[in-house]
Amino acid sequence: MRGKFSFRPHERMHRPAEFQHVKKAGKRAKTPHFGLNFIPNHLEHHRLGLIVQKRFWCAAKRNRIKRVVREWFRLEKSRIPMPARDFVVIARPGAEKLSPADVSAEFRPVLDTAVVNRQDGST
Repeated sequence: MRGKFSFRPHERMHRPAEFQHVKKAGKRAKTPHFGLNFIPNHLEHHRLGLIVQKRFWCAAKRNRIKRVVREWFRLEKSRIPMPARDFVVIARPGAEKLSPADVSAEFRPVLDTAVVNRQDGST
């Protein structure tokens, strides 16, 4: 069952210029454990980029944070309304303790207010 619940390579942001574009031109939201930047991407699917800094965590904890956020995105991307967007998630201290359900609960109010109400300038 690879369909809508998989995390495909084309749904991942790869280039530093893409991250910079989202961070500079996109809308921002803060949660207790993450910063979330997003902008419409003119594609047919949402994309995710992760920033987890080395100065806060050892490699194992950084990898766990990335794994948990990817799992959240994999499960929730079909519920995020269109138009498609690029999301850059920046982890903050305390994020290493969260489960995918915790991440979902933390992001849900941000996505409900910012994305559904189209405060990101999309048409």
